[in-house]
Amino acid sequence: MKIMILNSLYYPYKFGGAEVSVQLLAEELVKKNHEVRVVTLNDEGSIKKEVLNGVKVISLPLKNRYWPFSSEAHSRIQKLFWHLKDVYNADMVSMVHNEITNFSPDIIHTNNLAGFSIGVWDVVKRDNYKLVHTARDYYLFHPNSTLFKNGVNIDPDSKIVKLLSFYKKNKSQKIDAFVGISQHISLMHKNNGFAKKALFAHIYNPVDKPDKVKREKTKIITVGFIGRFTTEKGFDIFSEYAKKYQDCIKFIAAGKASSSKESNLLITDAKLSGVEIQGYVPIEDFLNEVDAILLPTKWHEPFGRVVAEAALSRTPIFTNLTGGVKEIAEMFPWVLSVDEFSPGKIKTILEYLNSEKEVENPFNKEEHAGYYINIYNKLLDVENEKHDGV
Repeated sequence: MKIMILNSLYYPYKFGGAEVSVQLLAEELVKKNHEVRVVTLNDEGSIKKEVLNGVKVISLPLKNRYWPFSSEAHSRIQKLFWHLKDVYNADMVSMVHNEITNFSPDIIHTNNLAGFSIGVWDVVKRDNYKLVHTARDYYLFHPNSTLFKNGVNIDPDSKIVKLLSFYKKNKSQKIDAFVGISQHISLMHKNNGFAKKALFAHIYNPVDKPDKVKREKTKIITVGFIGRFTTEKGFDIFSEYAKKYQDCIKFIAAGKASSSKESNLLITDAKLSGVEIQGYVPIEDFLNEVDAILLPTKWHEPFGRVVAEAALSRTPIFTNLTGGVKEIAEMFPWVLSVDEFSPGKIKTILEYLNSEKEVENPFNKEEHAGYYINIYNKLLDVENEKHDGV
């Protein structure tokens, strides 16, 4: 089967968990003898072509006012014009159409489309290709993709969201199969009228089980935060806990600032609260440094890759049980609510984990790829039945 996958970013670019998930899927599909071509974006001004682990990657230069996947700050006017072009980016649609024509795939699978714009769906269906879309964030609801603004989650039923999502909701009716990376995000789109005629499903992201060395017992517990240093990730709340427990817990934070001025203020506040700021640290190295994780995320994460990785490594993690994270917590009893955070609770959970057997991985990448192949085949079987009936 020839499969074209679109995602805003792909290795070596990394902004969030989506790039990792898409890469794992693409590579697993290649292992299963499918021909995969990934189309993605770059900020280098020209088309780049390379083969990574058997996957042919076509990287297109983003044609918009600026590269949005960096920590560089932009004015409100710049952001407004960027998003206006991203409603229908004719330049990117044209380039994607050329790649579709060159490859002639059996299935086109879109993921994060910020930068490409949903205009690519028009050319996919104009040329009668089967279209699968995976929702990995809230881009179809709101341009900021998080439905989180000014410290609060935005109601998807609010008038502003209905207005901002009207065009995308209309265009989504072209989708043949709609997949959410959790039951939460899949149902959220379905219940709000997206892709009404599509096959709906939820397929959890693939997550490799991290290698974690058993930590020696120490007098001081180490608790970590990993991710972007923003309020939506709850870094301000992490600092509050650090200030409260700094006499009996060591707090460390791995990650990077966002483009907002607020992010730098949060880092300053964290340092004053006794948090050790480490910058970027690979997840496995980070997990081997901590006894537990405190991730008081405020936005409703569609999945929660860090939560899943921590759970698979048998690391206690305290987080807000909303969105897709709530579903992960139902699989692992050491994924706990932030409200339960205390030195005593951490010790209790660590003792429990010492007596527990190894855990199964419900996010197995081979099974994950198999679920998508089943969806691809269903769409192609329906198409073949149509032709057989002619």
